[in-house]
Amino acid sequence: MKLTRFPGFSLIALAVLAGGLGGCASSPGTPGAPDGAPRGYRSLGVGNGDFVEAVHFCDFYRARRLGGANGWARVFQWGGRDGDFMVRSGRAVAVYEAGGRLRAYDVDKGFFPLATPVAGRSDPVAVAPQILANHPQMKEAVVRYLEPGRPSPEPKGPDYTRGATTQALHDALRVATTLGAFRPVRVVEFIAPEDSYLRPSAATVFTYGRELCLYSSATGTRVKEAPGADITDLAQVRALVLEVFPDAQDVKWFQPARAVVVR
Repeated sequence: MKLTRFPGFSLIALAVLAGGLGGCASSPGTPGAPDGAPRGYRSLGVGNGDFVEAVHFCDFYRARRLGGANGWARVFQWGGRDGDFMVRSGRAVAVYEAGGRLRAYDVDKGFFPLATPVAGRSDPVAVAPQILANHPQMKEAVVRYLEPGRPSPEPKGPDYTRGATTQALHDALRVATTLGAFRPVRVVEFIAPEDSYLRPSAATVFTYGRELCLYSSATGTRVKEAPGADITDLAQVRALVLEVFPDAQDVKWFQPARAVVVR
């Protein structure tokens, strides 16, 4: 493998094997009873959920203090570089320390120990080969850790616990409900072409550290560096949706249906 550092750029190029659509995309997976699985953890179970699953696990890890007072967990992401701030054709897993060694959680492969010593945890290149060996279909990837920043839940965010009418909306609401316990989230609905037809779709928008993230079950999670982005600004969110779905129409906030009392 040839490792190259881009001057002035935080990502690291790594030769691995061929990509797909923009964003972190994967098939849904359910880990079994693998080595190092923490008690009480439940997968999101959503389509193309590798990135949001890695975020979910890191949130769970910190909330449960699984690594003690000095616990360490990071979202490890890889994919093709698209401009200076976008990662496309990629995937993500969680890398964390537990029981005195490094481990990883991949939604499709489950939990597994890493051979990299704990002392090398801060270098994504050191942990990359073992993680990427599980995904030989990728190539020309760049690898990095995403810094979580200081997650803080929104005091009075929208209620996303009910109202799903399509699978895309179900997955978007599932992600919003889970990640919303640690950070502000918003769900948008829109119409987008699919199989030559215009169909209803949905996406979840949230921030992770300096990153602005848009998750949909169709394309996975598109991640771009955008410190200070306001996810409550529909114009900003609409622009992000159109980057991922150029032909999207009628982008609007999701509004849960109100219960109607029949007298």
